[in-house]
Amino acid sequence: MNRTASRLTTHRGKIDELDIHLLTHLEERQDRLYAILSKATHYRNILGDEIKRLRAGSAPEMSRPLVAQWDHLRGEIKQLAQEL
Repeated sequence: MNRTASRLTTHRGKIDELDIHLLTHLEERQDRLYAILSKATHYRNILGDEIKRLRAGSAPEMSRPLVAQWDHLRGEIKQLAQEL
């Protein structure tokens, strides 16, 4: 087992130029996915709160503008997804 671990460590130390480009590309993709996830979670929490208010008897006229003010998050999520 030590032999395999040492071989992996040696291999990891040798990153050629192609690997660096691939690594950079994958890290950028990971960052975009995290941004999508973060914005989608934020939007989901907003919608969940409004659903709770509506079920508790809040007037729909109050919720519509509150949800609409966060519609820009949907646009940001869509844009990030297209860049992926």
